[in-house]
Amino acid sequence: MLADLRTQAETMAGPEALPRADDGEPVFEEPWQGRAVAVAIETVARLGVSWEEFRTRLIAAIDDDPRRHYYESWLIALEGFVADHELAGRDQVDAERLVAAGYRTTEQEHDDLEVFPIAVDEVTMLDVLTELFERQWRSIQFGTLIQGSAFEIRASRQPRLSMLDGYLTVDCGDSHFHLCIGEHHGDPGHPVGPELARRRRCAHAELQRRWIRGAPRSWMFRMFNGDGDQQLTVLLPNPFLSDDNRPLPEPVWSRLELWDQLRQRHLSLPSDPADRLGTEFIHG
Repeated sequence: MLADLRTQAETMAGPEALPRADDGEPVFEEPWQGRAVAVAIETVARLGVSWEEFRTRLIAAIDDDPRRHYYESWLIALEGFVADHELAGRDQVDAERLVAAGYRTTEQEHDDLEVFPIAVDEVTMLDVLTELFERQWRSIQFGTLIQGSAFEIRASRQPRLSMLDGYLTVDCGDSHFHLCIGEHHGDPGHPVGPELARRRRCAHAELQRRWIRGAPRSWMFRMFNGDGDQQLTVLLPNPFLSDDNRPLPEPVWSRLELWDQLRQRHLSLPSDPADRLGTEFIHG
């Protein structure tokens, strides 16, 4: 039965069809995407229902928000499917999403950085960067953050954003910078080849939180190009620090609103109590 369900999943047509590479194989940009498909197939098999029941839910999830990342719609369809068949309650589903959505890696100390990958299509990247630089510009800092070098820049006025040839320009008045987030071709008289365009364009984006002494202490958004080089780090409002980086006497948890908003909008994740474990800011 599993083999038959897998065939039905892999041969779906229309907007619900699996993304495929040139060789016809399904494309999974992150490990969780393949796991979402596998879990859906196994759940349908366990319940003994038709694949059409799940497929109908998937189509409805895609139609509900066509801009949502394709595999996010799989998760939403799967969660509703599981809840309606009373395999798990909503609290349990939310808890599993929190665990499955991210992974831990080592930046300075063992497993100190928790990473939540998000989609890197132009629409998503423009949405994130517009939120950060047009609406939240007063409360963020930005630059690059690597070992031995940390840029923490603030805009002195509301930046203006514009797109040209796949590049987003963020104009801060006295200065500006460019980020390649879309299709990039170069000037008509000096075109850019596909390999160089791939290297320049954002290939990976993440929401991150850094753990120190058992609690998150900083929250970030990061972008990386096709070579894996860091394009941008945005430091999000910190509940332990004021906008001018002064330690606060008590955590102000409302300062996590932007972090919660970005996670909900782009990962469909609820607010995480783990974000509120700390009591003070600790420098890395």
